[in-house]
Parts: sequence; structure tokens; C-alpha cells
Amino acid sequence: MGMVKFFTKTAIGYTHVQTEKICQDFSACYHDDERTIITACDGHGGEIYIRSDKGSKFASEAIINVFKRVEKSVFYRANREEIEKKLRLEILCEWNALVERNLAEKPLTKRETARLNEDKIFRLKTDPQVAYGTTLNGAMLFGNKMICASLGDGGCFVFKRGEVYPVFDDDSDENVANLTYSMCQTDAFNHLAVKIIDLPAVDGAIVFTDGLINPYRSLDNFATALVKPVVSKLLAGKSEEIDGFITEMGAKIGIGDDVSVGMLLSPEIKPKYYKGK
Repeated sequence: MGMVKFFTKTAIGYTHVQTEKICQDFSACYHDDERTIITACDGHGGEIYIRSDKGSKFASEAIINVFKRVEKSVFYRANREEIEKKLRLEILCEWNALVERNLAEKPLTKRETARLNEDKIFRLKTDPQVAYGTTLNGAMLFGNKMICASLGDGGCFVFKRGEVYPVFDDDSDENVANLTYSMCQTDAFNHLAVKIIDLPAVDGAIVFTDGLINPYRSLDNFATALVKPVVSKLLAGKSEEIDGFITEMGAKIGIGDDVSVGMLLSPEIKPKYYKGK
């Protein structure tokens, strides 16, 4: 049996560089003897989302904090549906707690809202969490389980023997034209999905923001042109090449949006299915 391999990277998009806007994406990872966790979250960046760069960071932290608390014994005490529902609630509560703590330490200021119209200022006064709007995507390899979480655009895919599959149902009808589900919605729980997958049903997982997948226009193209080559490079220990490619995608060859990706590979993965350049 090999070792778990994992990688995360965030790169600022060239449109944000040109407009001197802070990167809205955030990715992170965690690894110990029991588990490996990856995240890729995308702050909305729209006019009213004045702290969405922090919102995406808190989304990554929420996933890691909650997934770190998962114990193997839970799979003997509860059924899968109950565990998934519990994790959905815990991730949402964790994100809300991080946002509320930040607001308590640093309330929204007039300087931050100076460019907003009265309606948007009123909305932030009544619901300040809107300022932190973000998507959320994460995955954890934990023993013989892969646990995935997702809300909004971007995605969480798994792969097996060179084939790539979305973990969750396609919400493309809702997540289009810069409209997406958000952690700041009052009904976010209804849209936050968690799924537990048994190994060895999958070889690994990739989580990403929409800035990564949108240039590829189709799942087949994304799988062939990005996922398989990245798996191959990660297996070969060429993480610096992946890092450079993601940086270039943000800076030059993508759609101008920020780009985030996380990937983790099961120790049982067979390299022969992922031959790439």
C-alpha cells in the first residue's frame, strides 16, 4: 500500500489583478495519521459581498474543523443518512460561528459600505453575514471512507480507473450566470450536501472553484485535459508543475477568475489508469 498524496492551490485571476481586487478564493488542506482533508471555496466578490474573501477562508476552516472531529465510531452508532445530515448542520454552524466571531471583533464599517446604495446597506445591517457570501467544496479521506461536502458552484468530483464522476447532482440550472447557492443564504442548509462513499469505490477526489472548470466547457474535456494529467503528475511527485499550471491559469490562460483546486489520492490508486503528459 502506498501513501496518501494530496495537493491544494489557489491563484488569483488576472481580472482581479487588473482591478486591484483581492483574491476571493481560498483553499486549504490538513493531514494526519488518520485523515487527509482538502478544500476549495469561492467568495462571491460582488458589490454587497464586501468580506467574501474572509467568507471563503471561513468555509475552508469550517470543513477542516468539522471533518477533524469525525470519529470512526460514528459509523457504528448511526446510519449514513444521519451522519451526512449531522455533518451538514455542523459545517453550517461552524461557518456561522466563524463569521459571527469576526463580526464581533471587527464590525462592518462605513468605509467598507461607502460605495453601496441604501438598500444594500440596509440589507447588511439586517443580515451582516451576507457580506461573507461564499461557496464551499471539500473532501476527506478517512480510513475506508471518502466524505465530500459541497454548496454552490465549482464542484466535488471523484474518479475511478480513469473515469471522473460528479459526487452530487448537477445544479447547473441554479448555478449559472454568476448566480449560485451561498453559505450566507438563510436556507443554506437545504443546499449544503454531504456524501459518504466507501473505498475502494473511488481512487481519489478533486474539489475546485468555477474558475478551474469553466474554461473546459464540458466534463469530458475537464476529465481528459485536467484531471487525468494532474493525477499523473501528483503520482509522479511533480506538484511544482501543478502549482505552476494553476498559477498560469489564473494569470493568463483561464477566464480571468480566481482559481482553486484540491486533490487527494487513495493509497490504492493504480497509476496505469492515469497516464498523462
